[in-house]
Amino acid sequence: MIEDLSKTLKAILEDPTDPTPPDPLKSVEIVFDRPDDKFSPQRNTVDLFLYDIRENVELRSNEPRIERKDGQAIIYHPSLRVACSYLITAWPVGGADLPLTEHQLLGQILNVLSKYPTIPEKFLQGSLKGQEPPLPMIIAQTECFKNPAEFWTAVGNKVRPSLTVTVTFSLDTLLPKDVPLVITDVITLGQRISPEETKSLLQPEKNHSV
Repeated sequence: MIEDLSKTLKAILEDPTDPTPPDPLKSVEIVFDRPDDKFSPQRNTVDLFLYDIRENVELRSNEPRIERKDGQAIIYHPSLRVACSYLITAWPVGGADLPLTEHQLLGQILNVLSKYPTIPEKFLQGSLKGQEPPLPMIIAQTECFKNPAEFWTAVGNKVRPSLTVTVTFSLDTLLPKDVPLVITDVITLGQRISPEETKSLLQPEKNHSV
């Protein structure tokens, strides 16, 4: 599933249905490497490094989902909501002003990803196709990457500008359970009486004095 999520993000950035893909983003290579001191791309590259995987507790639910079909109830146990966070960096090669090209690439990536609060079905890859609920995507949130300098020191490279994107998908930990639907009818039995009899029963009794 995580591999399919990475492919999904790549599909968004390489959207073949976009009639006017921006340059230089349209010609970059998209990779998923660790951006350490050995990372040295030979062409304009965008790197999506998966740096964190954890449960999204804010989206946790304990309520099962019930689907009724053909006299059966299918009970889906609550899914584990898994948040995957990527660090996105741009690595231009050649040209007169590499820092400005780097900034341009990051701006174009931000513009593309920020269009989608949830990932459209057309981009979903593999096991993510048809998944419910839709996959929320959060872009450029500071709490997702609180200490950039510490990260770059850990990977042995120099600090450079970056974006973060976090996507949450559902992971089914238990198989759905089929149970028969229980239908109860309540039938009340009684003697049928005429309207005249009903009227006489509702009239108050008269007291007779002797």
